[in-house]
Amino acid sequence: MNMPTFDELKDLAHRDPEGFERLRAELIDDCIRGSSERNQRRLRGLQFVIEARRRIAGSPMKALLDIQAMMHDSFLALQEALLAQRRPDVPTARKNARVLHFGRSLSSRT
Repeated sequence: MNMPTFDELKDLAHRDPEGFERLRAELIDDCIRGSSERNQRRLRGLQFVIEARRRIAGSPMKALLDIQAMMHDSFLALQEALLAQRRPDVPTARKNARVLHFGRSLSSRT
């Protein structure tokens, strides 16, 4: 499925919020299905956590801030794992962290 433009999504969200949510879920599912089988379970788990955070946040702004904080924490953990690869004083368990690469699906390149 081709990604709608920002203006199309904005219009749909104002005109038909339920339709927007259905499309959002479909686009996310397409993206997950387009990833390797190895990553799909992890991505579905992450999406579950994101949806749970959105439900309990109380407002769209709080949801945004909560998810942004999750992303920031994940980025810091990745940075720490990458830096640990270069430092000999870090315990071996941390040096063996795997970095997952997520490629873009063809539909997101258009």
